[in-house]
Amino acid sequence: MTRSDATDDTASRSVADHRPGVLSRLRKRGVLRVAAGYAVIAWLLLQIADVTFEPLGVPRWVMISLIAAAILGFPVAIALAWHFELGDRGLERDTAADTAARPVVHGLRRYADVAIIGVLLVAVAVLFVRQSDIGRPPPPTNPAIAVLPFENLSGDPEQEYFSDGLAEEMLDRLGRVPGLTVMARSSSFSFKGKGLDAKTIAERLGVTTVLEGSVQRVGRRLKLTARLIDGATGRQAWSGSFDRELNDIFAVQAELAAAVVEAVVPVSRGEVAESPVAPTNDLQAHDLYLLGRAAQETRVKMADAVNYLEKAIQADPNYAKAYAALARALLLWTFYEYVPAPPDAVQRAEASAYRALAIDPQSSEAHAALGNVFANAENFSAAASEYKRALEINPNNAVALWDFIVLLDRNPETKDEATPLVERLTRLDPRSPVLWRSRVSAAAEDGLAGDSVATVIDGAVAMLADDAAGLRLVGLEARIHGYAPEAYRISAALAKTGDAQTALFLAIRTWLLVDDLDRARRTAEALGRVGDDASFISDEIAGLSGDFKTWAGFADVDAHADDANCIPEEAFWLAVQERFTEAALRLDGCDPVPEGGMGGLGVGLIGQSQLLPAMLRIYRATGRGTEADALAQQYLTKLRRKLRRDENPFSKLDLAALAANEGLKDEAVATLTALFEQYPLIEFFFPQLPWFRSLEGHPGYDKLMAERKRRVDKAHAEMLQLEASAEGSVLQLR
Repeated sequence: MTRSDATDDTASRSVADHRPGVLSRLRKRGVLRVAAGYAVIAWLLLQIADVTFEPLGVPRWVMISLIAAAILGFPVAIALAWHFELGDRGLERDTAADTAARPVVHGLRRYADVAIIGVLLVAVAVLFVRQSDIGRPPPPTNPAIAVLPFENLSGDPEQEYFSDGLAEEMLDRLGRVPGLTVMARSSSFSFKGKGLDAKTIAERLGVTTVLEGSVQRVGRRLKLTARLIDGATGRQAWSGSFDRELNDIFAVQAELAAAVVEAVVPVSRGEVAESPVAPTNDLQAHDLYLLGRAAQETRVKMADAVNYLEKAIQADPNYAKAYAALARALLLWTFYEYVPAPPDAVQRAEASAYRALAIDPQSSEAHAALGNVFANAENFSAAASEYKRALEINPNNAVALWDFIVLLDRNPETKDEATPLVERLTRLDPRSPVLWRSRVSAAAEDGLAGDSVATVIDGAVAMLADDAAGLRLVGLEARIHGYAPEAYRISAALAKTGDAQTALFLAIRTWLLVDDLDRARRTAEALGRVGDDASFISDEIAGLSGDFKTWAGFADVDAHADDANCIPEEAFWLAVQERFTEAALRLDGCDPVPEGGMGGLGVGLIGQSQLLPAMLRIYRATGRGTEADALAQQYLTKLRRKLRRDENPFSKLDLAALAANEGLKDEAVATLTALFEQYPLIEFFFPQLPWFRSLEGHPGYDKLMAERKRRVDKAHAEMLQLEASAEGSVLQLR
């Protein structure tokens, strides 16, 4: 090799040795700065989109498109940074050799690297904080959660049972967690379709957290998205998405429950107590079970519920929850008479409950079902034991808790034990109309002061303000216990829900409680204007007013003059007018008096308790005195025996009316006195009816009527004040 060649080779090696490495070349060309800047900007934009898109209702595909665009744009940004350089003269194509000096950038752009590194450090810190517990509020001391019905995104309304069923199963799972209060289905599902946000629902129910989500079932795929909302702030505390095969449904439920518990329950308090027995591995059985549970929520569909649950058991004979649900459905069916239950329903319920426990001894639903079987057989101690075991397994089993309360209430010796359980149930199920009705009834029947019942009504109106069906139930209970102003408040609240017919009808009954027949009549006219046929109400108001000319116009008596049909309403008012021959014609189709009582022969606003005295008067005036005497003795004996077993107010009024009609004035007055000691005013008690007029002059009765007038005047004045207020004016009675 010549000296010249050696010199050239040495020079070449020297240039190669000084050629910058890949990292240095990327830095000199600004690629690292662009990559870091792109990552920071893309991350910030995606974070902003994640926070804002959901409240704005932006479709999910937009977010997915942004993520895809950010990923695809990254290599494009890198390529542009390699081939172009930003200098003092702007953006130029970079054609300089790797060893050449890069264009010098002056001014603020000179510090771009430092700024980007700083932003990156901040981003890393933010990500660290978000993924750690730093700055995250600790789990609440007394965590309480409401699981809202999951939104059905399948596009098929028939799939509603599936999305609701998944939410309900989450209730069951979370209910087993120590230290966690879980709102009952009837409360959390009562907001469905009302358009309220999670924060408002949390405030209404008094919970710390709300779980909401959506479900999409497409073929054999299940897509579930869930969000935990902090009740105090309304902010999202956690979210998760699951896209799995449908046969992974129980695994998804377990993962979701674990995530919820981790987010809202202190670690020391416990975790989901899973049953050692898997629910089922048969998707068809699970689907049928959900259909059966959905049908069980409707009284008129008990036959459907039993059918679905029996098919679920056929698909999987070891499905414990299906057996437990079947036992409950069969027993409920025996109480609801829309469609007669099969004669062996109770026996089948007992067999199903025992089978459920044999499969899964840790099933809260199975123990509760067996408790119902024992309660139905009046085996109170065995029933109580099963209910207690059900509540040990799942302290949030509101259905078992309610059944236990009913059991304790049935036995005078254990009635006091129900009080703390009612308080517990009120916490679990604050929007249960049945519970509010029970609280009104308990306050009234325990002889508490009117202000106490009024307090319960205040709570009911506040909690059920948007629930017309619930208000109707509570208003009925207030009215039948004689609390007229409180019932009128419910009618005003009902009017605000848009249920004008129920509101006006309740108002009519309440005005009758305080003897204001004029306002009752005007309210009936308003009821007719909103589209309900109020003629049967108007004719009875006319009868109570003694305006029999108007009554005849409503009743159209002449049109029925020669009819031999059962028309008890006309027979009743004709008897009041002592037009017994005409009245007897209307009773031809009603004979004989039903053995079980007056049953369906009740008279509208007057109630069935008043029809028997009218019938006895008709019989005696038309030559059937012996029959009337026998019937009177039969029903006096029956009513007296019944009142030794319970304190039903309607049975007392039945006895008072019948005793007055039969000349047993002392017994009639004593029975009425007992009623007025228990209730402020008496539903269906109208002193203007002839059997009660026969008591006038009796010292006890006259004293009682003076006290009644005082109560009527007081309640009437309160109702007038309410009517004049903005709260009551919605009824537009004037």
